[in-house]
Amino acid sequence: MISMAIAVTGSIIISWGDFQISGMALFGDLLALVGAVMVTGYLLVGQHTRKRLALMPYTFVVYGISAITLIIYNLILQHPFTGYPANDWLVFIALAIIPTFFGHTLFNWAIKWVSTAVISMSIIFEPVGASVLAYLILDEQITWSQWLGGTIILFGLFLFIVSTSGRKPRLTLSRTSKRG
Repeated sequence: MISMAIAVTGSIIISWGDFQISGMALFGDLLALVGAVMVTGYLLVGQHTRKRLALMPYTFVVYGISAITLIIYNLILQHPFTGYPANDWLVFIALAIIPTFFGHTLFNWAIKWVSTAVISMSIIFEPVGASVLAYLILDEQITWSQWLGGTIILFGLFLFIVSTSGRKPRLTLSRTSKRG
């Protein structure tokens, strides 16, 4: 809990810096927070479901529901489904393959064996990684609050890893086992 509080503190520092840049940046941070809550719920449900369901059927259902939701969203807002430049289609395909197929499918595979807490904490690294990639690829500047908040997030993740790495799984005897 302490490591999670430290990581959330880092996120708040990043958000405060974003608020000073613009209200829209803070709105994006609030959307990210709502997204994090939803992902945690998704992982909790997924961890329970994946114990009974294989990876491919599970991802087929999850990605199918996601696709239907996005289609309905675009229909309601009257966003076009065609007419985008070829370069945009390459970006759409890359987004479908890299973060969805590789990233989310990896999380969906892992939740059968790894605790939701570990996976949720690993997702906190995403904004830090995105900031580094934006700096390297898009030549965006990283503000002092992003540096400070990112460093605090990494420290919180480090504490979480150290605090959970020494834990041994508890073995319990079932009622049908014989005691020697």
